[in-house]
Amino acid sequence: MIDNNHLTKRKNINLVIGLGKSGFWAAKFLRSIDKNVIVWESKDGKEFIETKTELEELNIVVSLNKEFVFEEINPFIKELESVVVSPSIPYDHKTIIKLKKKGIKVIGEINVAWEILKDTNWIGITGTNGKTTVTHLLSHILCQNELYAPFAGNIGTPLCKYAYSKKHEKIDWVVAELSSYQIEISPEVKPNIGIWTTFTEDHLERHKTLENYFNIKKSLLEKSDFRIYNYDDEYLRNLYDSLSKGVWITTSLNKSNFIQCDYWIDDQSFIVEKGNRLFKIEHFPLKGIHNLQNLLLAIAAARKVGLSAMKIKDSLSNYRQLPHRMETIYKNNDLEIINDSKATNFDSSIAGINSIEGQIIIIAGGRLKGNEYSEWIKVLKKKVKCVFLFGESSKILKMALINEGFKKDIFEFSELKELLNFVFNYLRHNRVGTLLFSPSCSSFDQFKNYEERGDHFKKIISEKIKG
Repeated sequence: MIDNNHLTKRKNINLVIGLGKSGFWAAKFLRSIDKNVIVWESKDGKEFIETKTELEELNIVVSLNKEFVFEEINPFIKELESVVVSPSIPYDHKTIIKLKKKGIKVIGEINVAWEILKDTNWIGITGTNGKTTVTHLLSHILCQNELYAPFAGNIGTPLCKYAYSKKHEKIDWVVAELSSYQIEISPEVKPNIGIWTTFTEDHLERHKTLENYFNIKKSLLEKSDFRIYNYDDEYLRNLYDSLSKGVWITTSLNKSNFIQCDYWIDDQSFIVEKGNRLFKIEHFPLKGIHNLQNLLLAIAAARKVGLSAMKIKDSLSNYRQLPHRMETIYKNNDLEIINDSKATNFDSSIAGINSIEGQIIIIAGGRLKGNEYSEWIKVLKKKVKCVFLFGESSKILKMALINEGFKKDIFEFSELKELLNFVFNYLRHNRVGTLLFSPSCSSFDQFKNYEERGDHFKKIISEKIKG
């Protein structure tokens, strides 16, 4: 138990909930500007003990195994200046509701960073799929053209890390991936440029309805000074007339779409801006139509920033994709093995599968985020030779495949390592062009995130190939 008497001796307490990366940097930044900071973390693993020690050296009080319960906060509630909550805590959490009723400011790490970074140029990127690639690609284009434009936010680097660094004074553009969780809790964030990549059903366990999820995403674009949308996304396209005015991109060769759009790719692979050819796409390393959409979104933003077509083209020549996104980890004349652990929903998986030619075997599984898998199964029936399933969702997905008429082989395993032992035996007797790791589910049944899941997959594959 933490000593509440000790707490009440501190005035204007900023209570940070969660000791992940965002909580760590929020606490560190708040302390750097002379705030009194207390951190609560519900777990007590080795990594938290090490982080606890580091923060305590800065005179930050850290408690592990401490649940986010209102009754624990109430004794020192009059001393609270703010409560900074992790993005993983739902905004309708009962403790948050009680705190807000008491007039306590409940914010996220994004809000904390915004206070010092709000006078910097911001690009906010959101969407169900594609936002990480657009964020990383756009940051690369800007940085290659002598602009300091770090990528941050939901992509993995907390914005408070940049706020903490004196280098924030030199930032030309903050390029921030913003999840629905982050947008929901930080209504004051108003980017100069807002980008909406795609919209499909996701995170309904958190947001309850598709309308709620949509309105959260939409709110970021409405607050942006300049907006960029993806016309190839059916949901967004159907709302063309009702969304706030912006520029639109398309990869379709249907010329009727060009009337509605500002950027497209013509039949000779030229990027076109409002009827004027900018440059021809050559050697772009990312596969699939979805990545051409991502490219156009990034180009539209770079043009708004003020870069010339040639500067953008030159910066693409040395772009390298992030790991876990259609990442080729092994290739010979007969077989390519691709790690797409970032495919945490069915739409993302479909995009990856559709970017591959030839025979595919797919590995899928994890924790289901919804039951909209009919389109996914249709694609599997057309393009996939067999399916390997693992994890919490394996039985449900197997029954869904059978019920929807998937006639090819389905193999089910509890653990990924056991599954891959069998896969390599299967490959000795079956000729297949691509082994695709495309989980289509969240990682939280067996891993802490998709990165850990992807790294685990790559490690096993490396051992198998070397062995």
